[in-house]
Amino acid sequence: MYTEKPTRYIIFGAGAMGGVVGGFLARAGLRVTCVARPAQAGALNRGLIIKEAGEEIRVQATAVTSAEQIVPERGDLVIIMVKSQSTERAVEELSAVYDKETPVVCLQNGIRNEEIVRKRFERVYAGLLMWSAVQVKPEEILLAFGRETAIGCYPAGVDSLARHCSEDLARAGFETLASAHVMPMKWGKLITNLNNATHAITGYWLERGMSDTRMRELMVAVREEGLRVLDAAGIEAEPPPGAPSQIRIREMTEKLRRPPRSPSTEDALPPERRTYASMWQDLYLGRKTSEIDFLNGEIIELGKKHGIPTPYNSTLVEVINRMIADGLKPGLYTPTELHALVRTKQGGVHPPSGEAV
Repeated sequence: MYTEKPTRYIIFGAGAMGGVVGGFLARAGLRVTCVARPAQAGALNRGLIIKEAGEEIRVQATAVTSAEQIVPERGDLVIIMVKSQSTERAVEELSAVYDKETPVVCLQNGIRNEEIVRKRFERVYAGLLMWSAVQVKPEEILLAFGRETAIGCYPAGVDSLARHCSEDLARAGFETLASAHVMPMKWGKLITNLNNATHAITGYWLERGMSDTRMRELMVAVREEGLRVLDAAGIEAEPPPGAPSQIRIREMTEKLRRPPRSPSTEDALPPERRTYASMWQDLYLGRKTSEIDFLNGEIIELGKKHGIPTPYNSTLVEVINRMIADGLKPGLYTPTELHALVRTKQGGVHPPSGEAV
């Protein structure tokens, strides 16, 4: 029988985000083993630097390059942090080492990972990350802003294990919420993640995007399209009113409609303080896959099912997949050019009246 308090954390997918989680847990005195690419594993074993708000934090954690190198222990809690396109492979590798009763947390973007994990493991937990990390070289991670995190049972509820995990994350320095409503929060986070592609295509870092009027208009159009699809599908993108939540996507989107407060200052932001979307990092590093089908693709498929047009998200998927196939770097189109491309490729389709164009 599994213990209700984790005695060791297995971070499967210790890249930028996983390196921060694993590194901070280890720094707080908790037992951690990370599974990472060889370069990242080497950096974690030697010790790497996490840069945050001008501070350099050195972290070190035990790291291996495959699950088969782990000797399972009673009390292991697995946290999957690979990108969604790698979840199937991760589950296959983990299930060769761990039995079906091992608890597994999906601390990932996207909303299908928990379903995939449930096929092999019985105790599945949903996790939410409302922060961003950038890693373009193995020995250094930029933690740009925030540490908000949520953990809960899948598909709903909260138990003692989720609470213990939340407490350990709080001990490691994360602003953590144990919640029965993590999946609605993850749907809301999906809506924000739709613009990972927008930033990757334009080459904008997040702060620059928020300070650019045309980019904000584009981001609103992409988000609103996603929310129309979720509304048609009857999917809740937020916890019930009054319930604690790390994200309120409709309020966030309404704020995005407002003019930027300082349209010029973010262009001068030094590189070490810029926040880049994970999809930007995929293009910049020349990777051959991305999460696009598990983010924007989710909206496209739901839109088809419920008869809702998705010209913005469809264009983003098409452009990102072409950029990956051709090895193109971020910055292919400006926000204005991307708007025009949507109209051209969709035969003049425009957002309904009242939306940003």
